[in-house]
Amino acid sequence: MTDIDQEKWDNSNLFTSASEVSNEETIAFSGTIPKWLKGTLYRNGLGANDINNDPPTSVNHAFDGFAFIQKYAIDGSSQTVRFRTSFIKSRAYKEAIKRVHLTTRQFGTDPCKSIFARFQAIFPGNDIQTLTDDTHVTVQIVSNELMALTETMIGNIFGSDTLETVGPLTALPYKQLVESEIFTATTIHVMHDDKRSMTVGCASRITPRNSWLDAIFISDENTKNVASTETELDHEKIISVNDRFLLFTSEMSERGKNFNRRSTRIQDRFVLPFEKVSYMHSASLTENFLVLTEIPLHFSRFSVLRTLPSGTAITNMFNWNGDNMSTIFRVINLDTGEQIAQIPGSAFFNFHHINAFGLKMEDTTTILIDICAYDDHRLIDELYLKNYESTIYHLSCTPVQFELPRINPYYIGKSYCCFYAAHSPPDRFIDALIKVDAESKKECAIWELPFTSPSEPVFVPKPHANGDHNSIEDDGVVLSVVLDQKRKQSFLLVLDRSTFTELGRAYVPIHIPLSFHGNFY
Repeated sequence: MTDIDQEKWDNSNLFTSASEVSNEETIAFSGTIPKWLKGTLYRNGLGANDINNDPPTSVNHAFDGFAFIQKYAIDGSSQTVRFRTSFIKSRAYKEAIKRVHLTTRQFGTDPCKSIFARFQAIFPGNDIQTLTDDTHVTVQIVSNELMALTETMIGNIFGSDTLETVGPLTALPYKQLVESEIFTATTIHVMHDDKRSMTVGCASRITPRNSWLDAIFISDENTKNVASTETELDHEKIISVNDRFLLFTSEMSERGKNFNRRSTRIQDRFVLPFEKVSYMHSASLTENFLVLTEIPLHFSRFSVLRTLPSGTAITNMFNWNGDNMSTIFRVINLDTGEQIAQIPGSAFFNFHHINAFGLKMEDTTTILIDICAYDDHRLIDELYLKNYESTIYHLSCTPVQFELPRINPYYIGKSYCCFYAAHSPPDRFIDALIKVDAESKKECAIWELPFTSPSEPVFVPKPHANGDHNSIEDDGVVLSVVLDQKRKQSFLLVLDRSTFTELGRAYVPIHIPLSFHGNFY
């Protein structure tokens, strides 16, 4: 790449605040998309890194911007997409507008902007009100509710049509009293187990005396009409005696309370001890097992207790121990919740699992797992926004080649042939979309266009009349939201599943900042 090319490459709009499109707009595709393509892509990410350009409301890290939901309702028969956006009206968002400064602890941003504010922050200590409810990472349906999620126990329900924020809830609710925790983090990517018709999620919990892994299985069945002897008083008691719920006593809507009541009646929770609490962004499901990677990026009780009273960023709680500790693969039975294996492996850092599946060999099962892995956790530091203040992208020290992997959702937990990812070379942020052979790990198709920045590729399988989802694994299309750097505007891209040739695109009226994850429903 020449110096001139490097100078022209401009990702800055990925980190520039966007405007809400509150009134739905219908946009025609250029090109021709398949007539069978009908449904809605919801995406979540960073809509703003500050409020009204006020420095006291600004964040420092790519994981800290205010949640921005995008809706792309695609209709192949009319060759159109209906588009709208909305910020999640979280407490963190509303308080930043009201007080003109950050009031909650973020992933990589200290809300205490002055010596006086930092001094004041000592007194609230580990007040739950300092924890962020800004849910800006992904979108999932759990127990019939569409919600925005992040790495805290908090989720925000929003309307599937208007995107209006309904209110917060506990994303992985507990149905019984638990030992009050000092700190809790969740695995953002909750997963759906089609075989057992349940949602699978995990939480890492540090308490005054112990550290725990909570595996929570929430059934799909009878979610609307489940008999229960639980009373309103019982529910309020669980909320009032657990610090995790203090946030919701005034903020939780009746719909959020109903979600918690309903979900707690149809869930199973399995508590397993932690020797070291690890940062776990994602996990994998095979046909019969939940597979967790406990990477050596740890939260210790000491580091949490040292950090909480100061109100500083969550990244200050991390300790990287990869030089002398292993990554632990923990395998949990999806039928019983029993831990059946705990296997040490080489130390690495990761955000995303790609897929995992089991191979039966006589009386044993071998689990194969694919992960986007790194030698260490430097990537977290490279995502501080100061690295993107210039229009020239600074050379990364981390040799990332692809990230944000997705597969055909019907092949989760099964042997598969390919996955889709965002291409991320060291000298640019994201510059292309790729299809990768799962066995050779080599690119077999690529979409790239000068001066464009794609987002996560979402594979949408073609519906089959006979319901056979296993006929052709890559029979479908790939969707991505792409920033056109020169027009400073984004478009929804539809790609052919095998050749990665462009089938159609629809320009939306605004630029879309960095968005992490989305799902098609």
